[in-house]
Amino acid sequence: MKKEHQSKLKNTGLLGAIVSGILISLPATILEASAVPISTLAQVNPCPGIYYEEPYNSTRMVPPGCPQNAAAQRGRGGQMLNRQMTPTTPTSVSQPPLPEVRSDAVARIQPTNGTVDVRLKNNTNAVVSYQAVGHTDRRYLSGGEEILLQNLPTPITITAVRQDDGLIQMMPMSADETGKLEVTFEEKTTLDSNQGVLRIQEDGQVFVN
Repeated sequence: MKKEHQSKLKNTGLLGAIVSGILISLPATILEASAVPISTLAQVNPCPGIYYEEPYNSTRMVPPGCPQNAAAQRGRGGQMLNRQMTPTTPTSVSQPPLPEVRSDAVARIQPTNGTVDVRLKNNTNAVVSYQAVGHTDRRYLSGGEEILLQNLPTPITITAVRQDDGLIQMMPMSADETGKLEVTFEEKTTLDSNQGVLRIQEDGQVFVN
């Protein structure tokens, strides 16, 4: 009787061990089966149906080559709108008008063999720097002084700047038929009268701005 009872206990223990082993290995088997790489799923089904179900239908773009879902169609519509809004021709860049376009000529002289003489006189109380652009370097003229620039080829542009940062106006005072022009530097207090550029055209017309 005792041997029979021991045999039953032994069989019961063996069965319990087998069942426990099955229960322990079962989650690992399920986990291993569920942990399939995404690349493997993509190879099996490159266009998963989840891309056509909400919320992915309207929020995720489908893989390349798949039928478009709502998100892909919306993105394509935006690209077409951007192409339509993009200008097909470059816009022209506005250029500032030349001095002669902005104002009328203030004087006229007769160039001699395409050259002119310009006498500059500084009637301000400040040092003025001046330059015949492309033909002289930056020079300086103290208050009350004057200088004669000879044989300047036309067209020619002369600039003047007060060294105390004050306003200045270049005023042609006299012109003659021999190609000579006298210009004075005058002090000004209003910004709209600040004219520090003088230009003489090939035909002898004189502009200031």
